[in-house]
Amino acid sequence: MKKKVIIIGAGLSGVYLSYLLQERYEVTILEARERTGGRIFSYGSHDLGPSWIWSHQKNILKLLSELKLELFSQYTKGYALYDAQPKVQTFHPQPSAPSARVKGSLSMLIEKLQEKLSQTKIILSQEVLSVRQNAEGVTVTTATEIYEADYAIVTLPPRLCATLEYEPQLPLALKEKMLQTQTWMGNSMKCVIEFESAFWRERGLSGFMFSNQGPIAEMHDACSEDKAALFGFVHSNASMQTFQEDVKAQLMRVFGIKKEAILEIYFVDWRREKFTSSDQDAKPLSAHPSYGIDTSSYEGRVFFSSTEFSYQEGGYLEGAVMNAQKIAASFHSSQ
Repeated sequence: MKKKVIIIGAGLSGVYLSYLLQERYEVTILEARERTGGRIFSYGSHDLGPSWIWSHQKNILKLLSELKLELFSQYTKGYALYDAQPKVQTFHPQPSAPSARVKGSLSMLIEKLQEKLSQTKIILSQEVLSVRQNAEGVTVTTATEIYEADYAIVTLPPRLCATLEYEPQLPLALKEKMLQTQTWMGNSMKCVIEFESAFWRERGLSGFMFSNQGPIAEMHDACSEDKAALFGFVHSNASMQTFQEDVKAQLMRVFGIKKEAILEIYFVDWRREKFTSSDQDAKPLSAHPSYGIDTSSYEGRVFFSSTEFSYQEGGYLEGAVMNAQKIAASFHSSQ
């Protein structure tokens, strides 16, 4: 008989761990949201969570290849814009490391993994409240149900991990480290704007713009096969009450376009996603956080895995994949 594993969270870490473990374990995923994917969230072909993959990230690239997902290069050809007073300035940016996006959006990664989970049960709308372990196994309690298994893997961001009730309690040093660890994207607001056409490309612009004059602080090309689009990171002080009109006004001013050229604006405020972020995550960052958490002081029947726990490529999709591989390897080696 297979031993039972409960995975808390159906983001990339949770779904990929299920993919790695389901042949040898009976896996159940508990997800608080009404959807899978976690921070991977797309509207149509538009990524409103993470979107980029870099050539040195071999593990996520290998996984995408296994799942037969196609990549295409991020469009960076042309000049960039600096939205400043008294006028918008044009400049040629320094070359950046080539990045790529998944054809069809990153949600295809979650969809393809889920198609492989023929032996995994995924239960949505199950917000976990507590995780208790003893010599016989673990008990995971949600607002409506109690689940029992041999092991549990918590794949929430560290600050959310720390808010669960544990028995025995987390070591104080581990809990403090979790609470100190910034949730990647936890301070982000991201929007995607669809247009009639990719007019910036026709003008010799890359779509890259940064600004301290409008709601969008940084912008990049986000065109897909059938949609002309830009995506932007939003200033933390942007007004949510007038957001769409403010975005339109900024785009009209920067690019000299008419309002009718803007078809749709999609927006996610990750700061307000309670199953992603805590109140501590909202403040802006000055640099990429230092990631990696040693959880060995608590591991017995309960393990932790998200991109923030990874010492390598923490915060990126690659970090989530690498840490999941590490946890899965420890499971396989123990049997």
